[in-house]
Amino acid sequence: MAPIMTKKALARTSLMNAIRAGRYRPGQRLRQNDIARDLGLSSTPVREALTDLIGTGLVSYEEHRGVRVAEIDPERVRHVYQARKVIEHEAARLAFKGIDGALLARLRSLLHDMAAFRRAGQFDQLMLADEAFHLTILEASGNPYLVGAARHLWDGFPRYFIWLSEARMDQSMDEHAGMIDAVAAGDRKAFLAAVDEHLDHSMAAVLAYLEQTANEPEGHGDDR
Repeated sequence: MAPIMTKKALARTSLMNAIRAGRYRPGQRLRQNDIARDLGLSSTPVREALTDLIGTGLVSYEEHRGVRVAEIDPERVRHVYQARKVIEHEAARLAFKGIDGALLARLRSLLHDMAAFRRAGQFDQLMLADEAFHLTILEASGNPYLVGAARHLWDGFPRYFIWLSEARMDQSMDEHAGMIDAVAAGDRKAFLAAVDEHLDHSMAAVLAYLEQTANEPEGHGDDR
């Protein structure tokens, strides 16, 4: 039986997923009462969740400006992906021999779900299916510390905009399929190369998005 989630944990998860899915954008002010109403939660756990998320770097607090979704710094993106590559490559190396037929079937099912969510335009669900795909590989490593470290890095900044590019979505889906094909073929070298390539391309997509938006006029919905 799954443990019952506390109100604070529910608020934290709901808010974190909303930020990562792009419901609240970088630089946007996060007003406690507005968020509580928006997410259908009470204000106390939302306040506690905001405090927690400041520690992850996903949310920032500045005097006179309040709590906001943290801006995304290109240098930080590079550092996060460098760390992810070290951790997730090692986890994939350990996981390779542990990905049996049942786990391979789960990876195929999740990739199928990703394609279905993409067609339906359900990008928040697509993001969750994508994370479940990678989490399946991570957990197959048998090392909970690698899993925890990777998940902490995933929470470092929103990545919803990766899914705004049709070209990147096509590429990403192909990369996931490539990981599955490599495991099915028993080719560990190709599997690890596919994991590394996926992370390299994801980082490039994030940096390209940041460069593009930096050259656009400033948005006018900052304090929605």
